[in-house]
Amino acid sequence: MALGENIRKLREEAQLTQQQLADRLYVSRQTVSRWESGTRCPDLITAKKLAMELQISLDELISDEEIRSMEDMKNLYLWRGPQWKERQSLKEYKSRLCRVLDIFGSVFLVIMIFLLYLDMKVPVWFTATGFVIVGAIRILIWRADKKMEGCA
Repeated sequence: MALGENIRKLREEAQLTQQQLADRLYVSRQTVSRWESGTRCPDLITAKKLAMELQISLDELISDEEIRSMEDMKNLYLWRGPQWKERQSLKEYKSRLCRVLDIFGSVFLVIMIFLLYLDMKVPVWFTATGFVIVGAIRILIWRADKKMEGCA
């Protein structure tokens, strides 16, 4: 299968329009259209970004072999190796930590605003506890980032 066909098939499997993919890669929709039609090819840096956006390896993107469905590809780790698996699990872990941080920060902020709105003093222990929890989550995110650098 040609590169353009791979790009089109993977884009459609990811349920992205040409415009959405173009926006994510900071190129025009016409550029994506030209890649898919085979009249142009992405440069190496853009091809790497494209592969990352479509959650595949660069090798898979340019491969002439038939590409399996995205669900099947997620279950195949032999060609990706243990470092790729570890990096993916760290990304997922970091993503969960960021969601927890967002939720906790939002709830903490709402409580603080509510207490201030009622002209109540915000207890020092409450503020300190909030900062300690946020700091601990930020440290865990930082550690996940450092481990991901080691997997690159």
